[in-house]
Amino acid sequence: MKIAICIKHVPVSEDVEIDPVTHSVRRIDATCDMNPCDLNAMEMAAQLKKATDSSIDVYTMGPDGAAASLKKCLALGADEAYLLSDRSFAGRDTLGTARVLADFVKRKSYDIVFTGAESSDGATGQVGAMLAELLGMPDVADAVSVEPDGDGALLIGKKVQQGTLKIKASGPVLLAVPFGCNEPKLPTLRAQMKANHKEIHVLTGKDCDPSVLENLEVKSVVTDVYPAPEANKQAKEITGTPKEIAVKIQKLLEGSEQDV
Repeated sequence: MKIAICIKHVPVSEDVEIDPVTHSVRRIDATCDMNPCDLNAMEMAAQLKKATDSSIDVYTMGPDGAAASLKKCLALGADEAYLLSDRSFAGRDTLGTARVLADFVKRKSYDIVFTGAESSDGATGQVGAMLAELLGMPDVADAVSVEPDGDGALLIGKKVQQGTLKIKASGPVLLAVPFGCNEPKLPTLRAQMKANHKEIHVLTGKDCDPSVLENLEVKSVVTDVYPAPEANKQAKEITGTPKEIAVKIQKLLEGSEQDV
């Protein structure tokens, strides 16, 4: 089984600044690391690799510094890493990002493609579904588990309001993995040191299909960014006998909390 995982290198510092003109995150001076739910996706991919005769290729689109997240994936069990880096790729929206990723991912016949459900910086949750559409494969959002189910099929757990929905699917398929669905392992020092010496395959605009480069016009633009209003919430302790507490809760639900 051939597995691909697409990850993102995102700012993690709390003092991230927003450019007042472009309304985008200023990444130059920001401390960056691997997107949190991509770690959950990497953990799921690594577990599937152990359960099957599989290999994992990891992709990311970003500047040279994004290689650090690729090396983390190599230390966690990925076999090959690809950095898609070019000025023509910079500043693209979710569709442009998906188009570049799809152009390189489709060159290998993967049975399963993993992404995180969303990034911690943009939080659109769009790239996974767009990537699946461009690759011509079905996708399962909020995939919390996956295991082989015989004859090349996969048994996928999808998070729903009532619990977990079990889906049986044959590859190729894309899984968008939500944050917190598993406990990502940390790479050992030896594994990370070994990964730091592995080759990162750098792919640029020259390696990209010209038709893709011609269709990277930004379709969605952030027009404004403003701080969220301060929360004005207070906690109240409800005391009394069980019957008195029940009456007070009823009054709260009816909107007559001044009587509580």
